[in-house]
Amino acid sequence: MVLIMKKLLLLVMLALWVGSVSAQKNSEKTGALLWKISGNGLKKPSYVFGTHHIFPLSFLDSVPGLKKAFDLSEQVVVELIMSDMANIAVAMQAASMMPQDTTWQMLLSKEDYAFVDEQLKALFGAGLETFAALKPAMVNTLYSANIHQKMFPNVKPDEAFDVWFQQQAIKKGLPVIGLEQVQDQLALLFESSSLSRQANDLLCMLRNKDYAENMAKNYRKADFKGLSTQLHNICPMSADQQMALIDNRNKNWLEQLPAIMSKKSTFVAVGCLHLVGEVGLLSGLQRLGYKVEPVRK
Repeated sequence: MVLIMKKLLLLVMLALWVGSVSAQKNSEKTGALLWKISGNGLKKPSYVFGTHHIFPLSFLDSVPGLKKAFDLSEQVVVELIMSDMANIAVAMQAASMMPQDTTWQMLLSKEDYAFVDEQLKALFGAGLETFAALKPAMVNTLYSANIHQKMFPNVKPDEAFDVWFQQQAIKKGLPVIGLEQVQDQLALLFESSSLSRQANDLLCMLRNKDYAENMAKNYRKADFKGLSTQLHNICPMSADQQMALIDNRNKNWLEQLPAIMSKKSTFVAVGCLHLVGEVGLLSGLQRLGYKVEPVRK
């Protein structure tokens, strides 16, 4: 049960990762997943690494300077601390349930309902009747689980980047700091957009089956521009979703990070798309006066 809930929670984070990106200009930062943060009064540099929440752990060996940066760090910052799985399971189950006064037939046209039903049967061997009690965002999360499991069949929950960095920090006796609470992320996924919008997002993802594969290709190349372009042309967010999933979260994290980094050299591991664009963490840290450099070796 613990492993299942860890995987589902990582998929909640993946759903936020997939739906979270802002526009960026050619001059903005791209081409590296690991960035060095220095200056502005820091006694020691800190590092920001953009994760993919479900990706082969072996990929970390190919990231220039990652091991050295992690070894130099004195504390680790993540989006969410993976602990207390029993309470997480209860919270997720409650947050993902469809309101009793709402049905999938109310959210989708007959044609779209038939399409989604057909696609789910092909993927899971069960259609919308089986998923009737779940919000569309949860079904979308389960769909993402299915796609990524096929792409990376050997990735285990405890080997996901976000979990692995926390485990390594604990082994080294380093503090681990979470930027958000479980309820924050569950509310973002299940409450930040209407049920109708969630259903439309699922419909779009089912119609664009190469979405996750292209996302992985752009991530592997650290192509932030490619990620941004993909997500603005395929299944784009609404203005409200942009504000809830990216703008407000990055603003909140940028308010926390200066005090955290001022105390100790810090390794920050958050979803890669939080680094992208003018509202991304990299540009935000630069505006705050820090020197932001890609780590290339």
